[in-house]
Amino acid sequence: MSSKIKKQKYISTVVILLFFFSFQGMSQIDEDVLRLKFAVGGNHVSNSGFAEGYGAKEFNLPSVTLGAQYMFTEKLGAKLDLGFSRIKGENDEFKINYTRINGQAVYDYTPLFNFDKKSNFQFQAHGGPGFTLVRPLEGLREVDQSYFNFILGVETLYALSRTTGVFFDVSYIHGFTKPDTYTPAINGLGAFNGSMFTFTIGVSLSLSGCYYCN
Repeated sequence: MSSKIKKQKYISTVVILLFFFSFQGMSQIDEDVLRLKFAVGGNHVSNSGFAEGYGAKEFNLPSVTLGAQYMFTEKLGAKLDLGFSRIKGENDEFKINYTRINGQAVYDYTPLFNFDKKSNFQFQAHGGPGFTLVRPLEGLREVDQSYFNFILGVETLYALSRTTGVFFDVSYIHGFTKPDTYTPAINGLGAFNGSMFTFTIGVSLSLSGCYYCN
């Protein structure tokens, strides 16, 4: 075999290998592995979490969440997020800052709807344990509280591009607490050890590409 033919075969092999590794690299980048999520909205809380005679407004603003999500497979992942909510008394007699942090499992159930692979919709469920800090405002700090919680929610995402999407999330956050009895009841002004629903709309940004690219 002439040196010219050997050289051509060598060049062809190198080109094929470069193409293969380039394709592999692109495939890895296209995987929707790591996402950052930011959302804002409102909340509804259980009045059973307040001292007797007190309650919150039916709908409170704002609720804000910020988190990072990592998908181990196309269907299963995990995320860590921080949430902040403001709760107001039904007669504006108090305001409360409610802060939580949660580690959660994520399950993508989009395939259950038999959508086309190019569909822009994605559906996920998420849930996991966390910790809550409750801080009333306006000089009511003597009823600060902290307790464990568990969050369970569902999310619908619509992809705007390969890496950016908007989503709507509904979550229930259960507080693992025992009812507090205050005597007189006014001593519990600003205390909250209950559960809440949050309703948020947000932006999801993929840092590693997109599983469901069109």
